[in-house]
Amino acid sequence: MSLKSSIPHLGSGRIRITGLRNAYSVLACVFLFLSVSCSPTPQLASTLSTPTRLPQSTSTPLPDPSDTPRPSPTATIPAPQVCSPLAVQPIANISEIITQPFAMPRVMPDGAYKDDAHHGVDLGYYTRDGKLFTGTPVLAALEGTLAAVIHDRPPYGNMLMVETPFDRIPSWVIESQHIPVGNSLYTLYAHLQALPALSTGQAVHCGEQLAQTGLTGFTGGPHLHFETRWGPAGIVFASMSYYRADATPQELANYQEWRMSGIFHLFDPITLLIKP
Repeated sequence: MSLKSSIPHLGSGRIRITGLRNAYSVLACVFLFLSVSCSPTPQLASTLSTPTRLPQSTSTPLPDPSDTPRPSPTATIPAPQVCSPLAVQPIANISEIITQPFAMPRVMPDGAYKDDAHHGVDLGYYTRDGKLFTGTPVLAALEGTLAAVIHDRPPYGNMLMVETPFDRIPSWVIESQHIPVGNSLYTLYAHLQALPALSTGQAVHCGEQLAQTGLTGFTGGPHLHFETRWGPAGIVFASMSYYRADATPQELANYQEWRMSGIFHLFDPITLLIKP
């Protein structure tokens, strides 16, 4: 059988154009179907294109070392300072105006003192460059707090006393006087003019003016009577008085305790004012 007779609708040995076009159309549809079915859908493509985010950590971040507060260096405490008790006389030349030196009183077997000799040092002069010593500013020789503010009681007249705690006592005084830890040093200023408004417990600084020199109490001329003793810390004297008819029992007891009991250990004030 010939090729021409076996294929229907063929004529003159040529395939109909219509059949070929239909075949190409079917192939194109098949290709298009496969392309669409193998591609991700727009929604899926969008999902895959979004980057995956890991969950945030809930742990506390480590502190930045630069943010950590650092302790400030320990402040250096200055050494105790000693000042001249008189504004007109440098401390290095204080011995030039001693009118009566210190003289240790008799010490009894029980450590008490007799109320004799001279328990302090007197500083002053009558006039200098035409100016009287009376009215000269009296300064604190050490820092501390006021332990006594006494008005016009014998023998000191108008008197101030300053307590300096152990850690502010000069080292050479502690060593020379064998002052035990915890005790205080007391400095006394006597024969002053009318006292300013001061009260016990008030802080004073080295070199601060306390009052002015005067002629109150038992004195034969203008001078500053200056005493130094060490003893128990925190003692305050409301008043004290030498034996006189108008002295109260408490004033007499305070005078005896300060001057003679041995509770307060007397030493030469020059040991404080002039470092050996």
